[in-house]
Amino acid sequence: MTLDTHVRGVVGYRPVGQMLPSQESRTRLVQTALKLFARRGYHNTSIADILRESGCTRGVLYHHFSSKEELGYAAIDEGLRLALAQGTRKYLQTNEHPIDRLSKAFDALPNLIQLGGVEISTTDLSFRMATIHEGFRKRLEEWLEPTVDQVEQVVHKGVVDVQIADNMDPRQLAHVLTTMGVGIQHMSLLWHREVISQNARRWIKDYLNSLRR
Repeated sequence: MTLDTHVRGVVGYRPVGQMLPSQESRTRLVQTALKLFARRGYHNTSIADILRESGCTRGVLYHHFSSKEELGYAAIDEGLRLALAQGTRKYLQTNEHPIDRLSKAFDALPNLIQLGGVEISTTDLSFRMATIHEGFRKRLEEWLEPTVDQVEQVVHKGVVDVQIADNMDPRQLAHVLTTMGVGIQHMSLLWHREVISQNARRWIKDYLNSLRR
C-alpha cells in the first residue's frame, strides 16, 4: 500500500497498482497527439487512435484532459515549444551582430521538429490546427506574439547601438520577418517548390544585410 495524499481531510491509502497517472503519461499522450494531429489532422485522429499509439488507458487520458479539445491545445503548446526551442529563439538570444542574429533566426524557422526520432512538420501542424476553430488559431497567435516582440527588441537595440540603419520602424520589420517566415512555410506546403522559398529567404537576407551598420 502507498500513502495517498490526494484525499482531502483524511489520510488514505491506494494500492500501488492504482497510483494516480504520472506526468510521464501526460507527456506521452501530448506527444502522441502532436504526431497524429500533424500527420492525419485533428478531426481524422480519434481518441482511440491516441490511446492505441500512446499505450495509455482512457482513464489516464481523462485524468489529464477533460476533452479531446483540451488535448489539442496541449499538442499545440508542445509543438510550438519544441519548434522555438530547436530553432528561432536560440539565435535571437546570442551576442552576435543583430543582423546576423536575425538572419540565422529566419533561416532556423523550422519546417520540421524532432520528437523522439520522428520528424513532425510544423507547417502541417499549424495549418491543420488553425483551421479547426478560432480557439486553436488564437493559441497559435499567442505563441507567435512573443517572438515578434523579441525580434522587435533585437532591431530596436541594434538601431540604438548604431548597428542597424535608423530609417525603419522596428515593429514593422518584426512583422515583415514574421509574415515572410510563416508565408514561406505555408507556400512550401502548398506548392512543394523549393526554389520559391530559397529565393524568398535570399531576398530577405539581402535586405537585412542592407540595413547593417
